[in-house]
Amino acid sequence: MRWIFPSTQQIPSYPGLTPFQAALLARRGIGPAEAERFIRSGIEDMHDPRQLKGAAAAAAIIGDAIDQQVPITVYGDYDCDGVTGTALLVESLTKLGASVDWYINSRFVEGFGMHPLGVEEIARRGTPRLIISVDNGISAGDAVRRARELGMQVVVTDHHEPGEELPPADAIVNPKQAGCAYPEKHLAGVGVAFKVMQILFQAAGRPREILRSLDLVALGTVADVMPVTGENRIFIKNGLKLTNWGNRTRIGLQAIKDAADLKGEVNAHYHLGFIFGPMLNATGRIDGVPAAAVELLLTPDRSRAAGLAAQLRKVNEERQELTRRQTEAALDQARAQGEGSPGFIVVYDPSFHEGIVGLIASRLKEAYHRPALALTDSHEAGVLKGSVRSVKGFSVKDHLVDGCADLLLKGGGHEMAAGCSLAKENLAALRRRLDAAVRQMPADLFVPTVDIDYVLGPNKMDRALVAQIEGFAPYGAGFPRPNFLLAPFRPEQVRFMGRDGSHLRLSGQGVTAIGFNQAEAFRQANPQGTLALLGLPEVNDYDGSLQFRLRNEGWRDLADLSGDTGFPKDVEAAG
Repeated sequence: MRWIFPSTQQIPSYPGLTPFQAALLARRGIGPAEAERFIRSGIEDMHDPRQLKGAAAAAAIIGDAIDQQVPITVYGDYDCDGVTGTALLVESLTKLGASVDWYINSRFVEGFGMHPLGVEEIARRGTPRLIISVDNGISAGDAVRRARELGMQVVVTDHHEPGEELPPADAIVNPKQAGCAYPEKHLAGVGVAFKVMQILFQAAGRPREILRSLDLVALGTVADVMPVTGENRIFIKNGLKLTNWGNRTRIGLQAIKDAADLKGEVNAHYHLGFIFGPMLNATGRIDGVPAAAVELLLTPDRSRAAGLAAQLRKVNEERQELTRRQTEAALDQARAQGEGSPGFIVVYDPSFHEGIVGLIASRLKEAYHRPALALTDSHEAGVLKGSVRSVKGFSVKDHLVDGCADLLLKGGGHEMAAGCSLAKENLAALRRRLDAAVRQMPADLFVPTVDIDYVLGPNKMDRALVAQIEGFAPYGAGFPRPNFLLAPFRPEQVRFMGRDGSHLRLSGQGVTAIGFNQAEAFRQANPQGTLALLGLPEVNDYDGSLQFRLRNEGWRDLADLSGDTGFPKDVEAAG
């Protein structure tokens, strides 16, 4: 891994902020003029929802359906963004007096997005009817046409990239569609739905009532890995307040906290991203339809919520074990393809579960820092289905979805992630073409890097600094937790901890550094002399002690770093 040191460029003045705070904002591209609004991220800083192209028209259509008691079906998606968006619309429309139900595809039958089969199933519930999509629909031309043939209106709310042709819906709300001047282009699907509901609640004279749904918006936004900046930051920061609202917390979210045995306050990056999100995703991945997840977010019954949360926890544990076993099999295949090669990793196994091929691809990408495609058999004979994850700088939209369109039956996605299906007979040709595309790229594209935000002497690490770090939460995509270079560090004691000695503990100069599952790597590296450590100062949740949590292999011999481009020359005198 290559360490990239902070720029030596002069940091502008940020009135009222500490040197660390100023350096972090400058490093993240947030200037002095934007700093106050960024730090505040208040409800008053939200954008006018009517700026969102199609939102006013969508609200008018929905309002008419409510007034005329036309039944409404929310057409959601099976991931956490779609689940939270479905729950938000059902809950909000019910409060406004609508007759509303919901529908979500089976991952394994209709797959992603509004589908003619789903539309026909909804029509059997009775027409006329209004369908409102959330987190899908922007590419559903055939399904929308079928809905209109069956006498139903359609409002599309989505955040995915539009194609050349938009569906013939009665209204389309998507910040990425042509001609939309909305300032925030990277809303989650649940965020787009929230903005439409804002208009309806404002028109009803109840503008603050819809804000109670920000807990759902925060969860869906984090789980879908949207940037924690701009309006999303407002959603997350204020939604977390609701998630940590004591006995007024949403019953379903409190049940997840209890099922996961979480104590203390929920944070965005870890709790929402790695506990809440995966639990709500689990049934959609394993069973195909996330009915229990939607019900959990909507139920007012604490006993029912506890049972549903326990069910989701069990399914998620099964998903975790399945992911672990199948990822090991995928890694074996990848190793056979040549560990040192910068080629495109393509793995196929008919036993891979269709609901976790995206997770397998992610693990492969993380292990090798190369684009990776994981494939399994679909429900259609002779057809493979899979997911791909990529590294920054290699667009799988360009190289797979578009560049291999002649080899695919179906494909869609964006620069960093995509899904596809293909005839099994085309697998070898697809593998060759993708591998050739990777080999034409610069080799350093496939070398992982980490940006260092701040250089810290050991005597400068204190609780006040930790408070400054936590004061800039929430962290996540687009605004990650800062990386500190702590140097010079002279270890006085090295210990290997845990039942199997797999964890690392370094002590010296009044600093304790902890590296989980890093003992073996440290033994093999056997660094000598003065070190530079890479990680984050924090307070230990268990005993309240101050420590420096190491990133993976977060140490170097200081002498080895001194010649690197950008290395701060005064660091050896620090501390």
